[in-house]
Amino acid sequence: MSLGAVLMVGHGGQSAQEQLVLQAQRAATLDLIDLLQGQGVERIIVAAPSTEWLPSTLNIIRAEDPPGERFHFGARLAGLVEDYGLEPLIYFGGGSAPLVDAAMSGVIVDLLAKSGRSVPSHIVLTNNLHSSDWAAISHLREALPLIRGAERDNSLAWELRESGTYEVRVLAGLRPASSMDIDTPSDLAILAQHPSLLPTLRTALTDPRLDLIPVRQVMEVIRTDGKTLALIGRVSPIAWQALNKQARVWTRVIAEERGMVASERIQRGEVRSMLVPWINGRGVQGFFADLSQMADAVLFDSRVLFAALGMNPSAADRYASDLLRPDLIEDPWLRDFTEAARTAPIPVVLGGHSVVAGGLHTLVEILSLNQAG
Repeated sequence: MSLGAVLMVGHGGQSAQEQLVLQAQRAATLDLIDLLQGQGVERIIVAAPSTEWLPSTLNIIRAEDPPGERFHFGARLAGLVEDYGLEPLIYFGGGSAPLVDAAMSGVIVDLLAKSGRSVPSHIVLTNNLHSSDWAAISHLREALPLIRGAERDNSLAWELRESGTYEVRVLAGLRPASSMDIDTPSDLAILAQHPSLLPTLRTALTDPRLDLIPVRQVMEVIRTDGKTLALIGRVSPIAWQALNKQARVWTRVIAEERGMVASERIQRGEVRSMLVPWINGRGVQGFFADLSQMADAVLFDSRVLFAALGMNPSAADRYASDLLRPDLIEDPWLRDFTEAARTAPIPVVLGGHSVVAGGLHTLVEILSLNQAG
């Protein structure tokens, strides 16, 4: 068995808020390399537009993306597998495993080693069947045609299961918070509250800009019996259930458009949101004023609303909105929306899917650890 790992890290954008996320993804990657090497994974390939940020002392393979070529996830990953003769493989997207620890990485390596004996020979281990951020795959050669055609990593585990050849096991069930990944500044602000971060990421999350996101205030609401937390967007029912088990808060939930990316509804312009007529009728200030009469804090996956409105804000604008920095936003509507969220009478955390999925799981785990301590 020539077990190898491929870690793919993107380039990020030029804005300060995009670089904030990129630096955290890189920090999480360095921690992950240390974890994998501790589990005996010797062949670790970091694929990125540039690898200059990697310490020269690291014993890894640096594979810079070919300049000038259009990036295609599946073609790039399949090419690396063939170039380096990997079998089996653990793939991680950049920032996809900030809460994967030694125990979880040990389970991944152990199960791959047992494939064909105490576990099925053709097995895929992942964090999420419907939106995989990382995947460990045995009998890789048979998976190569599917890997090569994959436009993005999110569909990889699902497509391998649908092939009928592979059994897919979702390991996030062992520790739900391990489904958390790093995509937005809000993810960083949530992770910054976790007491068990690995050291490189912990240092990267001391940035004072993250203090603008009211995660601590939301945590206070969650800790207080009888308060109400609103969850809006692609709410994970499992995360919602975990919150109900751990905290004595009421929840007000508007769950809509789960799978809008994987199903390509967003590409076809078919995303709809119940919030649109509300906001059109009351305006963004009125919307948050109404919401403050119904809840004491909000976790808001704003990307559903953007898609329903036919908006496609730049990453710089999205991240500035998550940071509650309307002064950095170019789009006039998004600037007004962000200002209304920033000045709302209750704490509002804006973000992407993770805020009401892996991020919510992480908040529940933080609450559990604090109560145990």
